[in-house]
Amino acid sequence: MNITFQYTPGILQAAHELHYKKFFRFQSRLPVFLGVLAVWSGLLLFLILGKEGNKLLSISLIILGAGSILTYYVIMRTLGKRVYNRLTDYHDPFIIEIEDDHILLKIKDSTFEMPWQEIKKAVITSEIVLLYPTDRMFYIFPKNNFMESEFEGFKMLVTEKVSSVF
Repeated sequence: MNITFQYTPGILQAAHELHYKKFFRFQSRLPVFLGVLAVWSGLLLFLILGKEGNKLLSISLIILGAGSILTYYVIMRTLGKRVYNRLTDYHDPFIIEIEDDHILLKIKDSTFEMPWQEIKKAVITSEIVLLYPTDRMFYIFPKNNFMESEFEGFKMLVTEKVSSVF
């Protein structure tokens, strides 16, 4: 099956959110946990020590924690746009040929062949499929780039060819 793909910041955002949700649930939210801990510590110091306490330390912890939480949400909400800006080769439409023994990506003047045996794991949802040749790198196959029956067929093919499917 031949499919013409074109990535958008929205597609990349959805793929990265799915990736972090499936495989790095705790690690990706660690800055939020540390930020909440810092705010909580600052508030406790302020309440316990009152007027005699070190207000600079309490306020610094609160500001540091709030800044950490805000930074996390800004970074996570702009991830798709930042990745899209870095992947300049994928701005134009490209062709993917999906066959029984490999997937062939034709991007501009380059061709990349990805045998099914090299794909370690896959994540399948109703809207997107992620194929992982390594633990941290993935290829994105969104539903809106397929015809309706093609996407269901692709999901079945992935289930047959990839040993570890989530």
